[in-house]
Amino acid sequence: MTEPSHKTLSDRTILNEGTEYEIECYGYKQSATDTILVYLGIFLSCGILLLIFYWKPEWSLLLQYNRCPLHEAEAVLLKDIYRRWHIAKIERANVELPDDAVFRVRRFNQLRPPPDPPTEPLSDGVAKTDLVSGEKVHANSELPADTTNEYLNEEENYKLRFFRYQKLKYLWDPYTQDFYNLRGLDADTPCEDFYTKYKGLSMEEQSKRAELYGLNKIGINQRSILVLFVVEALNPFYIFQLYSVLLWIIGYQYYYFSVAIVVMSIIFISVAVYTTRKLSNMLRKMVESSAKVTVFRRGGICEEINEQKLVPGDVIVMPLTGCMMTCDAVLISGTCIVNESMLTGESVPITKTPLPYDPDAPAETYNAELHKRHTLFCGTDVIQCRRTGDEYVLAVVVRTGFSTAKGTLVRSILYPKPMDFKLHRDAMRFIGVLAIIAMIGFVYVITIKILHDATIKDIIIKSLDIFTIAVPPALPAALTIGMVYAQTRLKRKGIFCISPQRINISGTLDIVCFDKTGTLTEDHLQLLGVAPITNGSAKSTMPVKLNTGQETESFVLIEDPSKLPDGPVLHSMVTCHSLTVIDGELKGDPLDLQMFEATKWHLKEPTENETTNFSNYMPTVVSSTPWPGETTDGEVLPPQSDDRAPSKLGIIRQFTFSSAFQRMSVITQEQNSNSMRIYVKGAPEKVASLCENQSVPDDFHDVLQEYTRQGLRVIAIAYRELPESVSYQDVMKISRDDVEKDLQFLGLLVMQNKIKPETNPVIKQLKKAKIRTVMVTGDNILTAIHVARKCGMIEHKEMVLRVDATPPSIDGDAKLEYKIVKQEMYGRAFKSNDDESKDSNENSAILDNIEGTENVKITIDGDAIEKVDHSMYHFAMDGTTFAIVMEHFPDLIPKIAVRGTVFARMSPDQKAQLIEALQKLEYYVGMCGDGANDCGALKTAHAGISLSEAEASVASPFTSKTPNIECIPLLIREGRAALVTSFGIFKYMAMYSMIQFISVVILNTLNSFPGDWMFMYWDIAITLVVALLSGRNHAYKKLVPKKPQSQLMEAPLIFSMVVMILLQLIFQVSGYFVLTTRPWFTPVVPVKGEMNILCYESTVVFYVSAFQYISVAFLFSKGPPFRKPIYTNVPYTLGLIILTGITVYLVLYPAAKLREWFLLMYIPEFLFRIVILALCLANFLAATLIEVYIANSMFVKDILTCKKYRGSHTLPKHMQIQQELSADAHWPPVTHNTENSGPSKRVASMPTVESSF
Repeated sequence: MTEPSHKTLSDRTILNEGTEYEIECYGYKQSATDTILVYLGIFLSCGILLLIFYWKPEWSLLLQYNRCPLHEAEAVLLKDIYRRWHIAKIERANVELPDDAVFRVRRFNQLRPPPDPPTEPLSDGVAKTDLVSGEKVHANSELPADTTNEYLNEEENYKLRFFRYQKLKYLWDPYTQDFYNLRGLDADTPCEDFYTKYKGLSMEEQSKRAELYGLNKIGINQRSILVLFVVEALNPFYIFQLYSVLLWIIGYQYYYFSVAIVVMSIIFISVAVYTTRKLSNMLRKMVESSAKVTVFRRGGICEEINEQKLVPGDVIVMPLTGCMMTCDAVLISGTCIVNESMLTGESVPITKTPLPYDPDAPAETYNAELHKRHTLFCGTDVIQCRRTGDEYVLAVVVRTGFSTAKGTLVRSILYPKPMDFKLHRDAMRFIGVLAIIAMIGFVYVITIKILHDATIKDIIIKSLDIFTIAVPPALPAALTIGMVYAQTRLKRKGIFCISPQRINISGTLDIVCFDKTGTLTEDHLQLLGVAPITNGSAKSTMPVKLNTGQETESFVLIEDPSKLPDGPVLHSMVTCHSLTVIDGELKGDPLDLQMFEATKWHLKEPTENETTNFSNYMPTVVSSTPWPGETTDGEVLPPQSDDRAPSKLGIIRQFTFSSAFQRMSVITQEQNSNSMRIYVKGAPEKVASLCENQSVPDDFHDVLQEYTRQGLRVIAIAYRELPESVSYQDVMKISRDDVEKDLQFLGLLVMQNKIKPETNPVIKQLKKAKIRTVMVTGDNILTAIHVARKCGMIEHKEMVLRVDATPPSIDGDAKLEYKIVKQEMYGRAFKSNDDESKDSNENSAILDNIEGTENVKITIDGDAIEKVDHSMYHFAMDGTTFAIVMEHFPDLIPKIAVRGTVFARMSPDQKAQLIEALQKLEYYVGMCGDGANDCGALKTAHAGISLSEAEASVASPFTSKTPNIECIPLLIREGRAALVTSFGIFKYMAMYSMIQFISVVILNTLNSFPGDWMFMYWDIAITLVVALLSGRNHAYKKLVPKKPQSQLMEAPLIFSMVVMILLQLIFQVSGYFVLTTRPWFTPVVPVKGEMNILCYESTVVFYVSAFQYISVAFLFSKGPPFRKPIYTNVPYTLGLIILTGITVYLVLYPAAKLREWFLLMYIPEFLFRIVILALCLANFLAATLIEVYIANSMFVKDILTCKKYRGSHTLPKHMQIQQELSADAHWPPVTHNTENSGPSKRVASMPTVESSF
């Protein structure tokens, strides 16, 4: 168990430091006196204080508990990285800790003398501020010896102290005086322990571990409908509604309106309960499992138990027919074929092999990420299992329950990240502003009522009512409405989302990073041929008709691999893969499939009892001739007549492909032969580095460069003979490092990876919308540059600068070099073995615009012969250079990130690091990929979308069933529509409150008040239509360069809201003053204690405000360029038209019965009614002028933001750097060497004319 990097203070610590699950932990102990006072307060407040504690449980803890050292704590207060507070009670249990490595390390530490007293602060060497009280605190001094001993003895007596947080358990370590996350065998467990220590648990051991780890169950607690209803009803919004309803009934006797609000609230609560229940049922079905598993017990006894009884350390027997994994387990014997689409988004079958173990090698600690090719993850589908010899297929359980991979996915759904924190914070600030306005209105109404000699009851009711009007509690919820509609539309189009809050963020994307293979290009590769080396021993094995006879040529391209002679090159192609037979069909990686099928060999996976004429059991056998009875398309194949003798090879052992190693290897044996061979396949540079130098042709790099310039995928193959003294048993124990060394280079596999037809239009669409596109791939850099040009990321007129770095050496510091990658004309790299087909084969045609690398001669003062156009260049770099720059030139990362377009040979961790670097520059980053190598980057990005057939994947927030990048502009468009919808409804809700606030204040001033049916018309007829229907506008059909507003507190929005509020005030007051000019007008005669509703004043204010609600509802429902026009939302448009018509009718010709219901005065003058309509029309036109033309104009934005005086400081960091690069004519220093002589010192030196390889 890795200890925390900080020094734990006595009453607080940091758990899961440096991860997204980091939490600050504070110790608290209950105070009897404070608890009694709190309960007294609850009683005196009639339960209101209890309700507040329900909303803010941390307040209850702070009032009833006192801070104390962690070892005395009865409860802990936790704060996550999103600044949310949680509480957890300390529990105790008599549990014996198992003899696992993680606990052995701690027990060993307990036997050592105590360390020096911690004298450092919590972190970074600076006194930490108390995060609760705000006081400066320093590190805890040495704890008394008796205290330490007391808790050491406590653990020896198995009195375990722990707390639970988000389904995980945190144990107390008495030695370090700290809590730590309870983990299974995935922490600090040596690999050898899985073979030497875990050979089956006894019933007693299993029972003890079950007490510690609990059931192997991903339990979803399903609340009853009644409980869900009560929980939803206790939402602050509905409590506020209850307060309002009680006020209206007691103070105004507004029964109709109150009943309508109650009914509407019950409907909303019921819909929310139904949705919650439905999602809960779906989640329960997703995690439900009640399978039986077979486990090994001590003495080699097998027992069938329920999966929920599994604990870390159990040895399970994998069924040969496959199963669904219900825990995370390490494979220690046999092989398994699994589908990990739930984790990675890839549905390609993956071969899992036993965890490597070599007793003579240095001890290695198991790591679930590094050893994922040997780990069976919970939730993945094991398609089939294969034994090795007579051994069972065995796996050791390492994690159970919510600690598993599937448990992590479920926890991310149960405890999602909060909505965009800045957006939510701005919403709360806006509510705070409205609360201040309400407080001003509260004081104003009290003053007016006192001056009007109102009753005490009237003063209290009217002043309290101001808060129900001015502060709409549904404002934060309004931000989610657009997101909900967008999520529904995305689901219909095959894009599934497990993190809905990311939808709004996806509408703000500035840059999208793409994986290459399977994302921009096709999944399936086309094998163009194999290029064996033709010098030395390899040349002697080539048939005469394939031998070029030219000693200067090291390679020859053979377009039909089935014509290869029976030798190492052919054998490497038929054996070095991870293919398997599932339901009679060959399955596996598309690259492996293309390679094997091109040889026209046949693969079989014999059963244990099937005779294969090998001296030992072979899990996989390949043959040059069909197997007896083998069928193709339902017909039995006759034995093939071939001029070659039938050949059979057995694959003894596989070392599967790993992105970290960039290669895979197999150990094989030929039938009727005692010798064994190793075949390796992988990235050319990596494989060549593992070969003996004399076996690699001198022109290897030139040949590789020639092919990669053409955008072709190149794989290298190599082999090695094993001494005959190496036995079958030795091979089963040999380590990967001992296998993949001292190889003989064989040649290259050349494949074409075509760009998907949808790629170019999408890239063009994104660039037209000024959204940057970046390629992040594990492929060769020149291949990546070629694809970037072909798909339009880099235009043909734009320059590519390759960044190359060399690490520090004894000769000097790290160096950095920039080289111009030029477009040149290249022909065929190799001659074909089939001259007749050379002209007809499209792959033999000359390829234009091929990438080459050229150094440019420069003078020492930096004046280059060929200068860089600062508006048209892109950086390209590989993973090796990226790592060196990150370590030795970190200050250059922002510049490279701003201009970087191609990042090749990037490891999964480096992809995530690049995303983080872009985010630090204030980019909103999207990531699109299709494989396991992209998981880290997909989760790190603001909006990561995985191309997968799975509906939910732990790999990313979004999963698209459409296997191309067309989902990216669709997601961005829906995100923009969701943002605009949410902001429009937010603005409407705020304006609706202010319009009603103005109306009520005006009428209170005139000793009148709106009637029951007036409120119903405003709040239900109009506002309900807006709330339910305005979000139905679909996203606009295309992306535009302009981006939607992403912050509530931006100057244009604040300007719009303030001016619109003043405008509504002016026109309502104007309506009143126009009314007073009419000869028939008689002011209201107030009756003390009455509402005085029926009067001209309330009637005119009602008319004007009703039109104002409709006007702002129309104006805030924005259409293009982010949403389709408002008329396309037919229900909403019809609703507004009908509401407008009804309002006009109420103004011009209201029926007597309607006037009676609404308590409207009859206006005798028809002309005045027309004047009211004209006044409302003028209000609408003025509001349109402000909202459409003034508020969003650049002139107003510049004035409000003081752009003239603030300059570029108002721009995001990436734009500031972009301006700096454009202004700096001497950077980048093309072909200069940059030496790392300190933090910022760089020395330019004369370039050397050399190849980039």
